Amino acid sequence: MPVLTLLVACSLPVEESAYQEKLVVFGNLMANGQTADTIFVSRSFEIEESHEDQGKWVADATVTIFDGDTTFTLAPVAGRPGRYLDQALPRHMILPGWTYQLDVVLDGDAVTAFTTVPESFSLASTSTDWFCEGAPVPVDSIALYDDEYSETAWRQAVATGDYSALAMDTVIYREGPCYTTSFASIPLFALEWESFDPTGIIRVSTLALDDTVTQAIVDSSLAADIFKGHLLVDEEGNHFRPGSFAWNSSQSFLPFTWLYFNYYGPHLITVEVTDDHFSEYFEGNPLRQSNFGMPTSNVEGGFGLFSSSNARSFFVHVAPDTS
Repeated sequence: MPVLTLLVACSLPVEESAYQEKLVVFGNLMANGQTADTIFVSRSFEIEESHEDQGKWVADATVTIFDGDTTFTLAPVAGRPGRYLDQALPRHMILPGWTYQLDVVLDGDAVTAFTTVPESFSLASTSTDWFCEGAPVPVDSIALYDDEYSETAWRQAVATGDYSALAMDTVIYREGPCYTTSFASIPLFALEWESFDPTGIIRVSTLALDDTVTQAIVDSSLAADIFKGHLLVDEEGNHFRPGSFAWNSSQSFLPFTWLYFNYYGPHLITVEVTDDHFSEYFEGNPLRQSNFGMPTSNVEGGFGLFSSSNARSFFVHVAPDTS
C-alpha cells in the first residue's frame, strides 16, 4: 500500500521595514532628589553598526524638562558627548506625584517623553521561617536605620569610606546546602514593601562598599558558577566577583539570599519603586516577546526610556560565619 507523506511548511509573516535613524534618549528622575541625574542622547544604530561608535553620541541637542510650571534646560557635559545635566544653581528638586515632560531637539528632529514620579512607600524588614530538609529555619528581621541619617550623611560616608557614624545591622553569610545552592536558599534577611499608589516594578540593588580582594567571598562551587557566574582573576591572581548586583521584582516580599553578596563588610542596599514606563520597557509586550522585538519605549518620535523612581536606602554589614 503506498504511503502518502505530506510535508507542511509553516512560515511566519515577516514585516520588513527600512531602517530609519532616530534619536535615542535615556534618563531617570529620582524623587526628592535634584535633577542632576544624567540624560543620555544618541542616534540609533543600524544592526551591523558597532555600539562603541563614539560618533553616535549627540553633543549639541537642546534638552529641556518641564514640570508643569517651569522649563529648565540641561547643559551638555564638557568632554562627555551625549551627556546632559541640570547645572543651574540651585538645582530643581524632583517631587513625588508630579509629572515631568522631557523634550530633546536636534536639527529639526524632536522627541518627547513624560513620566509621573512615584509616591513614597513603606519598607520594613520581616522575620520569617524558611524550610531546609523539612525543618523550619528562622530568618530574623534586621534594623534598617534608614530614618536615622540624611542622604548627605550616607553619601559622605560612601565618598570617604568612613562608616563609623552610620548605624547598620549585621547579617551572617552562611554556606552549605541550605544557604548557598539556589535562588530558593535561605536568605540572610528579607524585606517587605507596600505602596498605597499604583507603581511599576521594584528595582533592588546591592553595592559592596569594601570590594577589596581581602573581603571577597571566594566560592568556586558548581552552584556559585551557575548562579553567580565564574570567578574573575585580577593581575595578581586574586579571585573575585562583581561587587554590585541589581534585579527587578514585582513581589512585595524581597528575600536577600547569598546570590546578591560577593563581599564581606558594609553594603549599601537600595530599593526603588518605579513608574509604569520603566515596567513596560523591561517587561515588554508578552504577546510579542522575541529576541528581535523592540522594548516598549515611551519616547515619542524616537527610542529609549524616560522614567522616574522613588528610592529608600540603608546599610547592612555582611559578616562570615564563625560558628
